[in-house]
Amino acid sequence: MDRSIQELTWEHDAIINSSSDGLFVCNGQGKILRVNPASERINHATAKQLVGRDYLDAAREGLVILPSAALEAIKEREQISLLQENRFGRKLISTATPVFDDKEQLIRVVVSERDITEIDLLQHELEEQQALGDQFRHQILELQQIQLKKHLVIAKSPGMVKAIKQALKLSQVDSTVLILGESGVGKGLIADLIHQNSRRAEQPIIKLNCGAIPETLIEAELFGYNKGAFTGAVTNKPGLLEVADGGTIFLDEIAELPPSAQVKLLRFMEDGMVTRLGSTQSHRINVRILAATNRDLQKMLKQGQFRTDLYYRLSVIPLLIPALRERKECLLPLLRSYIDYFSDRAEKPKRLTVATINTLINYSYPGNVRELMNICERLVVMSETELIDVTDLPQSVISDTTDDTESIFESWPQEMSMVQILETVERNVLLTAGKRYRKQQDIARGLGMSQPTVARKLQKYGISPHFGQSDS
Repeated sequence: MDRSIQELTWEHDAIINSSSDGLFVCNGQGKILRVNPASERINHATAKQLVGRDYLDAAREGLVILPSAALEAIKEREQISLLQENRFGRKLISTATPVFDDKEQLIRVVVSERDITEIDLLQHELEEQQALGDQFRHQILELQQIQLKKHLVIAKSPGMVKAIKQALKLSQVDSTVLILGESGVGKGLIADLIHQNSRRAEQPIIKLNCGAIPETLIEAELFGYNKGAFTGAVTNKPGLLEVADGGTIFLDEIAELPPSAQVKLLRFMEDGMVTRLGSTQSHRINVRILAATNRDLQKMLKQGQFRTDLYYRLSVIPLLIPALRERKECLLPLLRSYIDYFSDRAEKPKRLTVATINTLINYSYPGNVRELMNICERLVVMSETELIDVTDLPQSVISDTTDDTESIFESWPQEMSMVQILETVERNVLLTAGKRYRKQQDIARGLGMSQPTVARKLQKYGISPHFGQSDS
């Protein structure tokens, strides 16, 4: 019997002393009866300093922590857990469990102490990393939203509405599309629209400007190359067709593709096989081709500058994007959207005067939407006041609208009010009169107005009294 009790005692001691959690035992009055090695390390106090002492006395000397889970358990006669920090800055979770005899008398309190300092640090690091990840995701989302705001698809005119509807319809199939239109009309944006609404949207859309890469490098860029294929090819490199595998490749300015690359592109479109430069092995890839050009490919066919067979492969479904001058109904919403966008970005609230709107609406925009964006950015950045007036406009815009005064009466954007229309007519009458007469008095006499009224209206519309006047 004594042997069994001794073995149980050894086993009991071994369990307590080997625990990685701190353990100490108090009696029902709060006297410390036992402390294990882990508790000694946690509290930086030895068992010799603690055992046999009242907990409060040891606490007054700073050997143990207050408030005490053990004392709270004695008081409440139930298990108590406390989150604490000792004098060495270690964070602990202390759990005190009361032990009762068969008469419900409290005879012991067993306290376990777990050092959670490292866990807490790891938790903080995890939270910081998570916050950082959330910040990056938020920034990415903001960038995506900025890009969406920066490149607006506004379709108010019948021609643009038709083009958008066709693009959305084409996104549901895998056919090759040739996007046609002048420079700056947004062909790349339409390619994005087709890809983002297709079943390939989760895969990349890879873009290549065929006119921006030297002729000697275009094949390597498109089809890839193996090490040693040419001087400077020090490693294997996949071409953009391979990179776009499963997704879409957008070949902008396809008319600039050199003849040798035209041949290889045609071969790929026929069999779907890609062969890198310097390699004899081919492999099949699955990629949708969208192409775009602002040039007259049919004219290039007649001149022998573009392969006929490639042209018919590319133009399975041609999609024409109308020029901005053919989209008068889109002008006012575009102007307001871009002015607001650049104002927000520059943190400078700006708005256009009626005269400025009229002038910009009557401008022909040879550079299309890209030019409109540039004009709006310039007006926001360079104008001195919140109101952007005609005098802030580039001279090329003013000259173009002055020379084309007669054409502005052909149609009115639906968004313009009667007041805006009447002011537009009044302004253009004054511009025409300014060409015909040399002096304000002559303008007033010719229009049946007083000279002060003419001066006031010229100032209102930002018209220089000597601008555009003829000598006759």
